Amino acid sequence: MAAEKEKIGLFGGSFDPIHTGHLILAQAAANVAGLSRVFFIPTAVPPNKRGVRLTGIETRTRMVKLAIADNPLFELSRIEAVRGLSYTYRTVRSFVDQGYGKREIHLLIGSDSLEEIAGWRKPLEIFSHATILVMMRQGHGRISELPAEAALICMTAGSNSISSTEIRALAGAGKSIRYLVHPAVEKFITAHSLYGARA
Repeated sequence: MAAEKEKIGLFGGSFDPIHTGHLILAQAAANVAGLSRVFFIPTAVPPNKRGVRLTGIETRTRMVKLAIADNPLFELSRIEAVRGLSYTYRTVRSFVDQGYGKREIHLLIGSDSLEEIAGWRKPLEIFSHATILVMMRQGHGRISELPAEAALICMTAGSNSISSTEIRALAGAGKSIRYLVHPAVEKFITAHSLYGARA
């Protein structure tokens, strides 16, 4: 695997639910950085959202699987789903252990997360082993405090304002979420009455 030197993207999140904005950003990131694969990594217990009530990890993972099934570039990773509380540095390290290096591993984050990354668990380990692919969002993106080890690629391609919070609210109000999520995810949400959605 390492001999091929393929470039990969690691795209983690709660994905509650995964939406078309996530898919657009992942495809744009692949185009910008020349990624061969993008791993979607649903997080069981995000460290920054402890205490926040999330839909069960198996349900969120199922929605991710449905959303990415028709794109051969996208792949599901359950590495954080089985860990419970998980930290990004451990996920990056797992891919390093598979033979990937800093030029190959691209960690996809939003520019709001870029402002917080210095406070994450072992940020220097992340910067040492991964290139940070930042999806720029208006009003975010301070980079002056990052260490010399940090390698950044900043992108504006695929920028959108779709949010999981908005989708949950619409579903709960009985309103359409068409085009905000993949059609298979829309059917799944309706069939399982997630977020208060009604058939």
